[in-house]
Amino acid sequence: MKTKVPFAGRTLFLACLVITGSCIVAAKLVELQIVDSRDRGSIAAEQLIEKERIPAQRGIIMDRNEELLTNNIQNAELVADRYHLREITVVVDGLAYNQAIHDEKWDKLTDPKERRKLILKYRAKLLDNAKLELTKEEKEKLRQSIDPRDARANRLLNYDKEISEQYFHLHDTLVARVIHPFLRNRKIKVEENGQTIERFITEGDIIEMIAQTATQKHNAEAEAKGLPRRSIRNKIVLAKGLDFDVAHKIKDALEGARLRGVVVQAALRRSYVTPHMLCHVLGYVNHENVGMSGVESQFHNHLAGMDGFREYRHNARGQVLPNTNDIYMPPTHGLNLRLTIDMRLQTIVEQELDAGMKQFRAKRGCMIVVEPKTGDILAMVSRPAFNLQSKKLITHLGEFPRGTVKEDDGSTVTGDFNFACQARYEPGSTFKVLGVTTAVDTGTLAITNSVNCAPYSVGYGSKIINDYPAVYGWMPLWAVLKKSSNPGASRIAAAAKWENFKVYLERFGLTKSAGIDLPSGGKCQVADGENVVNYSRIAYGYSVSVSPLHMAMVYATIANGGVRMRPRLIDKIIRPDGTIYDECPPQEVCRVMKPSTARDLCWALETVTQTKGDFGRGTATAAIIPGFRIGGKTGTAKKVKIGGGYTENLYTVSFAGVLPINDPRLVVMTVIDEPHPIGRQPSGGGVAAPIFKAAAERMINVLNLTPNDPEAYEKHLTSKKEEANSKK
Repeated sequence: MKTKVPFAGRTLFLACLVITGSCIVAAKLVELQIVDSRDRGSIAAEQLIEKERIPAQRGIIMDRNEELLTNNIQNAELVADRYHLREITVVVDGLAYNQAIHDEKWDKLTDPKERRKLILKYRAKLLDNAKLELTKEEKEKLRQSIDPRDARANRLLNYDKEISEQYFHLHDTLVARVIHPFLRNRKIKVEENGQTIERFITEGDIIEMIAQTATQKHNAEAEAKGLPRRSIRNKIVLAKGLDFDVAHKIKDALEGARLRGVVVQAALRRSYVTPHMLCHVLGYVNHENVGMSGVESQFHNHLAGMDGFREYRHNARGQVLPNTNDIYMPPTHGLNLRLTIDMRLQTIVEQELDAGMKQFRAKRGCMIVVEPKTGDILAMVSRPAFNLQSKKLITHLGEFPRGTVKEDDGSTVTGDFNFACQARYEPGSTFKVLGVTTAVDTGTLAITNSVNCAPYSVGYGSKIINDYPAVYGWMPLWAVLKKSSNPGASRIAAAAKWENFKVYLERFGLTKSAGIDLPSGGKCQVADGENVVNYSRIAYGYSVSVSPLHMAMVYATIANGGVRMRPRLIDKIIRPDGTIYDECPPQEVCRVMKPSTARDLCWALETVTQTKGDFGRGTATAAIIPGFRIGGKTGTAKKVKIGGGYTENLYTVSFAGVLPINDPRLVVMTVIDEPHPIGRQPSGGGVAAPIFKAAAERMINVLNLTPNDPEAYEKHLTSKKEEANSKK
């Protein structure tokens, strides 16, 4: 008789069985997840993650009338992902396909499945050929030389290093062979025999760009010597600015050859509507769309936006694997900038500055147009300049290849220097308004009080301050500006005292950077005014170094009733959807002088352009536009010699014009460096004032300004037409 196993015994037996099985599974999981996790890296390689970049639109820059100044041109770029190109399970696809199509069986196989089997056969052979049969101890010993967090390095432990490198080189060669026919007409710059030359790209160049053998060789030598290594680039741009037809052909060719790790992706190239204009203000971007100068650089973070991406997974055979973890991140487009620049006025000043510099054979120059009530920079041009697209040098004589024009000292003229903001020059007589402002605003002197303008010397052994060849006696303060008397300006400043003069230097903003959203070279340089000789020279614009922009804002302050505004270049920052991100309103800095002082100065500045009246002609009669009341001040200063002292024949001349002086709409600062007018000595009144007039007459028409004397203006226009007709 059989004895039945009690129910409790069967239950105990089943429980032991389950526990034993669970322990076995747990032990296997521990082995897989901890002990041998890195051995399974090759399995992870079967599901590679790739990202497709979706470029963000760089913000558009426009002028105050919303005329576009920049564009983004869509194109494509060819990018090699070295991380995948150095993944053996990726490169064997292309190598296997290349071997299969050269197999004699290939043409006989008409069924795609059979061809696929042949490719997989070669793929398996390639992997088996490279695979290492190592014990766990041998693997562990190899792992000691690599970073345990580097998954790819751990995967490569399964394969022979030398054979893997051979595969990588063969794959690079295949890639180069496939894409080179589409790039053969592209040029690259290379170093040969210590010189940089430009030539057409070769297959070898493409292989080198991917393999980076020169960098690897350097790193091997550096490591042996204990020196810093160079970084290996994983994302390598093989070609930029590809037309979409070419890009699609390259993509099809790569897919047809089963080559992975090289992708064609969308890209944007910055383009400038008028590349020969406004270059120092706009600036430019580099090959990676990063702003390098001008507002492109100053507002790069606003303009750049953020690229999006599409992430997807595929297996080692290139098949996309649908996955709920795939990510799509749309791009965030950059913000748009609306400048205060008026391109109608910008065109005028660029043309008239070039014409004037050519006429007077000048070396450098600039013009700045400011709206005094707001501080808006309506136009700004400097020469030399450069073409935003081609980077060619632009001078008043035309465009020249970069590097072909030299300075007197042999250095290359690039045009990158923004003379309007970054230059420092001794302003000469345009600086005399500082002393007059100090004296009148502090109540030391009235604008009608007389001052002795006879030649005199300050301090023992100092040079005589004079107005050679003219000699003046006593004149009122306003006439000191009209006749531009150096002794008069020095005596006015002496009466006002240095401690007060310093206050107005600060109020006018000369002791700080100009405050514009461009590189500006910092504050002005002023000699120590505690020294009476220095102070006497500062009063008429020597022993002081200013920027043209600083001086433009000094006269804009006077024209604005004595209130200094911050120079404003950005009118608004606008989101891509058209809503306002930042209004960027005009900013009042401070009140520099009483309104009555500003009125007195404007009246005095108007006398500078008069041909008649007390004390005769002013120094800027060449700026007169009949029918309009024009004010301004001329400046003429000898240039400093290298090593000290002043030259006898090199000058920087300037004219600060206010149009119209009775209701200031524009302040135009014109500075011309080293002019050589034929048959006479350079002066602000003879060189800069005529350039101002030529530009101002055209700006009057563009802005439709109302003349103070319509009849005189009409007569002037008629006279100009008749003169133009007579020359035909």
